Amino acid sequence: MRQTRIIATLGPSSATPDGVPALIAAGVDIFRLNFSHGTHEQHATALRLVRDAAAKASRAVAVLQDLSGPKIRTGRLVGGQSIPLVAGQRLRITTGDDEGREGHVYTTFAGLAQSVGPGMRLLLDDGNLELRVEGTDGTSIETTVLVGGMLAQHKGINAPDVVLPASALTEKDVADLRFGASIGVDLVALSFVQTPEDLTQTRAALAAAGAPATSLIAKIERPQAVEHLESLLPHCDGVMVARGDLGNEVPLHSVPRAQKVITQLAQEAGKPVIVATQVLESMRTNPRPTRAEVSDAANAVDDSVDAVMLSGETASGQYPVEAVKVLDAVIRDAERTGVKPRATFNAGVLGVPHNRALCEAAVTLARAGDAAAIVAVTREGKTARVLAALRPETPVYAVTADDRVAHRLMLHRGVEPIAVGPDLLGNPGGAEAQVERYLLERGVLRAGTSIVFVSINADLTRGDANFLRIRRVG
Repeated sequence: MRQTRIIATLGPSSATPDGVPALIAAGVDIFRLNFSHGTHEQHATALRLVRDAAAKASRAVAVLQDLSGPKIRTGRLVGGQSIPLVAGQRLRITTGDDEGREGHVYTTFAGLAQSVGPGMRLLLDDGNLELRVEGTDGTSIETTVLVGGMLAQHKGINAPDVVLPASALTEKDVADLRFGASIGVDLVALSFVQTPEDLTQTRAALAAAGAPATSLIAKIERPQAVEHLESLLPHCDGVMVARGDLGNEVPLHSVPRAQKVITQLAQEAGKPVIVATQVLESMRTNPRPTRAEVSDAANAVDDSVDAVMLSGETASGQYPVEAVKVLDAVIRDAERTGVKPRATFNAGVLGVPHNRALCEAAVTLARAGDAAAIVAVTREGKTARVLAALRPETPVYAVTADDRVAHRLMLHRGVEPIAVGPDLLGNPGGAEAQVERYLLERGVLRAGTSIVFVSINADLTRGDANFLRIRRVG
């Protein structure tokens, strides 16, 4: 079983009746719907394609909704024509919706002119253009061009030196979030997180939309989020190292180190980690990746991240299926020959005092008994999440009666969910027999091998819900 998950972004190249099943067959575990693009109708259609294809493949496949967030952009330009920016030239940026021209552009984000100050940097067009702020009157910003080039309309503006006043959850995001809840997305990623309040507001919005259990992923793409990550982690279910905007906000040479720091802190908190952006970027136009891209992906696996995400490679690239196949092969080889994962998370981070102890005992028992699998009987997924954080070499199978729990567990490294009927979940013996048949049919077990079963409940008076045992398959 491949332990590291593959996330693929759906788009014109892949969101088709043939494309989605082909991606699942190639190894996709989670599909990303990018709400910075597309309509609600298009996203609903894509989700239906995923659910239908997953059912036909008899696989649990999750859907991740990626919210747009407060992306700051330049406005329209006269005639839609790009304008030149020359190093040393002055450029004014004014709050408003007028058409810009050479020397003067607009942005509709009012908080920008009120937040920056002299000497601060502004980066345009994914960091390709750089400005220095000379002054601001709260409405217009006077800048000097440091790195020039051509500026097209509607390009992104990054302000890495300041905490912006905008919440990470915009009005558009709230509307998109409600829609995502209505069609049943499994995970939600919040863009441009800066403060714990960004995450608690999103939690409240999910609850108001009737989806309080939806997993919430914090996208780490601002230096303030990296600096204050430990205060963010208690309020999310996982993090995404969003290297695209992060690379605009911090010096490029600092991105690899930031990725390592984010990964380590999240793992210490028992939270899953997604590494994203330009993983196999060259495969948007080429059938083979570069050696550097392959090394980058393998290095993420060596760091024991939970998932690696493809963006433009599968959304708009020419070789979406090939990109997934390449990533699958790289991950499998890295898991087989690379650094063995180890548990790093702190004992108290997941709440139930006896949870980690029993899970650690299950991992030890599996290793000592040379078990072929650990099976966690779980209603809400917590036992499986703790087992995943312990990074056992033994594959973990999570038995649950809730399809939504099964989907959410797809984010966690080394956990394969198995859906059973509610009657079996309340009957441990029946569940164990069904799981044994499932694993025998798929070649995971063979006669004479052992399997460890574990079930944990916060109510210690329920002996039937708290057990650890090892069985030999007849």
